[in-house]
Amino acid sequence: MREPYGLIGVFATPEAIQQAAAQLRRLGLHGVEAYTPYPVEGLGELLHPGRKLFLPILMFVAALCGAAWGYFIQYWDEALDYPLNVGGRPHNSWPAFMVSTFEFMLLVTVFAGFVGLLVASRLPQLYHPLFNADEFGRASRDGFVLCVEMRDPSFDLATVSRIFERCGAERIEEVTA
Repeated sequence: MREPYGLIGVFATPEAIQQAAAQLRRLGLHGVEAYTPYPVEGLGELLHPGRKLFLPILMFVAALCGAAWGYFIQYWDEALDYPLNVGGRPHNSWPAFMVSTFEFMLLVTVFAGFVGLLVASRLPQLYHPLFNADEFGRASRDGFVLCVEMRDPSFDLATVSRIFERCGAERIEEVTA
């Protein structure tokens, strides 16, 4: 027998899923995730409050490292490895290095942002236990699906089911892993 993963409720309106998410949040449940056919304003803040700093900090550090690396490559080549006096200019001519440094900084920053976005989004995800749920397909068409994971320490099956019923869930389904 497969072990239980969570409980999902399928709602017809965005207001109903927001109401259910707010009640679950007040109970202290953190393993709650929503799947909707279009973005529902305010739902993300209800489920995961607080500012997300992972991606901006990652991109800032990548920009600093990329700029330092881009500048050092040029400095090493021009001043340390192969110093060639052209027109009497100094070997460490930083104005000449700035364009390439900026371009390399952008390259490293965008790459780090892309990889960081994939990591933060947990993509690519080829399998998830919710794919086994009969009603999960409605999340991409006309249903608003709210899933509460059973591994959450505050999870209580009866309480979550009552909240789903009170908020007008059309269907409540237990999902197995």
